[in-house]
Amino acid sequence: MSGQTATILIVDDERQACLAIQHFLRAKGFDAQYVTSGKDALEMAQQNRPEAVLLDVRMPGMNGIETLQGLKQLDADCAVIMLTAVDEVETAVSTIRGGANDYLRKPVSFNELLHSIESALERRRLVLENRDYQHSLEEKVAQRTKEVELTRDVTLFGLATLAEFRDPETGDHLQRIREYSKALAIQLGKDGAYSHLIDAQFITTIHKVSPMHDIGKVGIPDHILQKPGPLTPQEFEIMKQHSSIGGRTLDKAEHRLMAETNYSFLSMAKEIAFCHHERWNGSGYPGGISGEQIPLSARIMSLADVYDALISKRVYKPAFPHQKAYEIIMAGSGNHFDPEVVAAFKAIENDFIAIKDNIANYTMD
Repeated sequence: MSGQTATILIVDDERQACLAIQHFLRAKGFDAQYVTSGKDALEMAQQNRPEAVLLDVRMPGMNGIETLQGLKQLDADCAVIMLTAVDEVETAVSTIRGGANDYLRKPVSFNELLHSIESALERRRLVLENRDYQHSLEEKVAQRTKEVELTRDVTLFGLATLAEFRDPETGDHLQRIREYSKALAIQLGKDGAYSHLIDAQFITTIHKVSPMHDIGKVGIPDHILQKPGPLTPQEFEIMKQHSSIGGRTLDKAEHRLMAETNYSFLSMAKEIAFCHHERWNGSGYPGGISGEQIPLSARIMSLADVYDALISKRVYKPAFPHQKAYEIIMAGSGNHFDPEVVAAFKAIENDFIAIKDNIANYTMD
């Protein structure tokens, strides 16, 4: 490895020894500097960041072991070779444990010193190259994971949109629903009865899967789904089946996914599809469950879904202004909706207005 330009710092209280080693190393192509104290060594290392240090163990003031500790704090990858005139096994072991690459006894031959320096620098190079490779690999994995997640999210939204395209009155319903649900989850996670249930993963997942809530509509006949008027009681019973259809569909998908991994984002999607029409007082469908039997994600989704239906134009009703929708939501606390979710809605009323205004509603032809 002769002919290189690595920076070597020589640290020894004997100036003549430093000059001799410096002269030799410069002749071999190294950028060699020297200081005669541990304190000066740390100051020099702070400024110049040498690749390797030749460090005398026994020096007045700050000794070699103390200096070694300081050097490693500055640069854990710095190659340090300890030099000593005393052959002490305990001292040698202590310096190696402290991060030294080698331990040589003085007087050391220049050939032995050169071999030790080259070996230490080679190990340092390999460590740094391996770290760079690991970092590059982690970046590639992270990028690939991001691409896979994006593909998954786009696919989910695309599937949900297929169901919505069959309903002529949904417009930007899916976009608003996901933002309402996220906003409610964030607020509920701040404080209150459900803060311990809501973390960043919950918020991210509900934002991603909430558009799947009505995916079961793909199983509802067109003459019912697209009927330009009120449904008969019999037709409404058929329409109600979309919750069960969507839930069962996602349940099957979840089971296949769980066969390959221990985590499934479809668990929440299934909960929402099954239960977003359940009511706090038990009067909803398809299961007629009540209170906290209803998954929290579905309770959040229920309010978001009803609010959006209220502020949107339908064949059987005009679009209600926010204030009227707000009053209906408030009146539904404790019967239709979970009171805690209603309280969160009240706290972030302005966020709902902003989402409603920023994602304009329209009627699909």
